[in-house]
Amino acid sequence: MSFKIRRDCFYKGYIAGFPNSVVTLSTCSGLRGILQLKNVSYGIEPLDSTPGFQHLVYQIWNENIESLLYSRYLEMHVILDKILQYYSAYNVIDLVFPLLHFQMFTPLNMIIVLSSLEFWADSNKIPTTGEADELLQRFLQWKNIHLILRPHDIAYLFVYRDQPNYVGASFAGKLCLRNYSGGVALYQRTITLETFSVIIAQLLGLSLGIAYDDSRDCQCSGYTCIMHTKAVHSSGTKAFSNCSIDDFQSFIANGEGECLLNKPYLNASYRAPVCGNKIVEQGEDCDCGTRKDCLWDQCCRHDCKFRRDIKCLTGDCCWKCRFVRSGTLCRSTSEDECDLIEYCNGTSAHCTPDFWVMDGHPCNRNTAYCFKGVCQTADKQCRKLFGKASKSGSLACYEEINGQKDRMGHCGSTQAGYQTCEWKDLQCGKLVCQYPSHRPFIKEKAAVIYARVHNSLCITLDYLKGPQVKDPMLVKDGTVCGKQKICMNQKCGDAAVLKYNCDTKKKCNDHGVCNNRGNCHCKAGWVPPDCKASSKGYGGSIDSSFRKVSFLRRTVSVLLISPPMEAVPYPESFLLPFSVLFLH
Repeated sequence: MSFKIRRDCFYKGYIAGFPNSVVTLSTCSGLRGILQLKNVSYGIEPLDSTPGFQHLVYQIWNENIESLLYSRYLEMHVILDKILQYYSAYNVIDLVFPLLHFQMFTPLNMIIVLSSLEFWADSNKIPTTGEADELLQRFLQWKNIHLILRPHDIAYLFVYRDQPNYVGASFAGKLCLRNYSGGVALYQRTITLETFSVIIAQLLGLSLGIAYDDSRDCQCSGYTCIMHTKAVHSSGTKAFSNCSIDDFQSFIANGEGECLLNKPYLNASYRAPVCGNKIVEQGEDCDCGTRKDCLWDQCCRHDCKFRRDIKCLTGDCCWKCRFVRSGTLCRSTSEDECDLIEYCNGTSAHCTPDFWVMDGHPCNRNTAYCFKGVCQTADKQCRKLFGKASKSGSLACYEEINGQKDRMGHCGSTQAGYQTCEWKDLQCGKLVCQYPSHRPFIKEKAAVIYARVHNSLCITLDYLKGPQVKDPMLVKDGTVCGKQKICMNQKCGDAAVLKYNCDTKKKCNDHGVCNNRGNCHCKAGWVPPDCKASSKGYGGSIDSSFRKVSFLRRTVSVLLISPPMEAVPYPESFLLPFSVLFLH
């Protein structure tokens, strides 16, 4: 069955009301894609088994999104032979410049970096005669001896030929194998820079395990698919086909692209700034890419200079080079009652500093204390590890495990070894939980310790780190270990150490709480600094900016912008509402 790419399906944009968010969606046969906020990502896909236009939205954890969102970097070393420097119809830099504009590799989430450029000015280091495959063998032998200390993933030799039989040579799918990571490209005076850049792109594609499209039923969004042999004779937009993308995904999935994962260190002293490569370099205000890329950029011109009257370029409170309105959410809470929301102030590109409820403020229905923005409890630690039905173990469980003074149970460690728990500190040592399931726990890469105590199944984990490394299973600071007692550094002590001194009734008129600076953070409807005066919805603090009622109700609509797939202007932005089901 042949696979067809349907047009007008793919969009990129942002979530309305959330500056700096990113949305990438396919809208054909339902919504399918990724919604990225500042520190969390969600996937969305249609529910096939339900009636109506219903979708599933689920959080994507780091281990799931790495393979999707990783940028890959291909470092290229280019050498020009002596004759090419004289016979080229273009300036040498103009000849290499197309390499810096490989936007066609963007669908592969790959950045091409010209790490170094070498000129054989006096004489060629190797004979450059013969067919392309013969020359490639000689070049690889030379490269593997003389370029060992030169950082690169692949090296190319550009050679001038009057009438070559072949335009280049490289080893297919061998990019990350040092003995094969090279190529030669034969340049003719009569060809255009566009043709030469396609030749290089095809050679790179072959090294990345991408085959030619000629004998396959492939589709692409460009006028011509890059890996079709006729692409070198065609003008207009070019793009990788669905076949090429499948080939590249197989190349990565088979572990053949590991050399592309290291991000190169770029030192500007080794190369001159190049306007148009989407990298802001010395002497540039900004860099939006090619003239076509910059056409719709509201901040940057194609000559790498700012447009008039811009206020900002980056920042949580900067959107399209303007400060967002005062009261716009710029940092959401961690959904913890001890964390506070911050808003943009309308005069800065950056969010106000992160604030939280003052340490020592009662939380969790007066059974715990706020500490560093978290209502810290041992129950919460247990639920995070072992599920919602888990909770902190009984004192007998802690005594059974933390009374051992070994890697399985202890009150911390030093270079000398594990520390013994005094009886009062048992609940501040290694976290011990009640295990709610009858099935073995296998979700963590750790040794599992079970103990049956008074008809309760107690559990803890050992991550096999050794006493020199802090045990990640230790009870966290700020956890209650008795009446007006908290754990600090695996010792149970007086909660007065938190120095809580806020009387919310007197200081904040019972309409707010004190933040970590000692200032009132008012509830919606009350005005800082003392939460005494009411208004139509101002809240927050003098530190975290004010919050307006108009921001209390936000839509979850996605603002979609037509992607630059066609050489046509963007259509007007539009809102696309949809029905979703959230997976908790």
